[in-house]
Amino acid sequence: MSEVCCNLVGNFDDVGFNLPGGCFISVNNNINTEYGNFQCDNLDTSGYTVGSLNLSAYIDPPDVYSGCGGRAGVQILWLRKYNCSIDRLHFIYAGEGRSFRSTGAENFVTLNTEFTKRTKIINASSQSGPGALYTDNEQIEGLGMTFSKGPITFDTSSSEGCTLANMGIGTGSYYLQNFNMELVPGSIPVVNYTFAYLP
Repeated sequence: MSEVCCNLVGNFDDVGFNLPGGCFISVNNNINTEYGNFQCDNLDTSGYTVGSLNLSAYIDPPDVYSGCGGRAGVQILWLRKYNCSIDRLHFIYAGEGRSFRSTGAENFVTLNTEFTKRTKIINASSQSGPGALYTDNEQIEGLGMTFSKGPITFDTSSSEGCTLANMGIGTGSYYLQNFNMELVPGSIPVVNYTFAYLP
């Protein structure tokens, strides 16, 4: 007899994640083993395994956005050091990575270091018909980001500011890798987080 594998999203609480409060609309995790020669006697062709957790959520509080379309994002720099003698991977904070925000996103995020250069950004597509909205605004570049709206707040100026406690999957902390936010007029803004963790 085949195994029943039809799982309803409404029953998602039963799978072991302990997500913080907020309105999460998408959760995805997977693992990947890095293969290579790590100069270990008993580990010539394989290495460490890293989990990836991707979360999408409505911004908290979930208010409908009424400004011009825009976006914001940041990448956090982590070094990965593998100690094969104890089969342990270490995440070492390597500083704030590249960040950006468009005009209008300043009410949601702060770039920790903001560069003076501005670039015009246009995003237009007629796939949804001629009534589709397009984006025409400035993008501001920088380093690092502070996000205080939620559901998961962070400040990339330190490792503590972008490391979360375990949420039920894996064996340790969650290390923020990337964050993106989309602002669409007439919709609730959506934020996307990518975390690395040890399975």
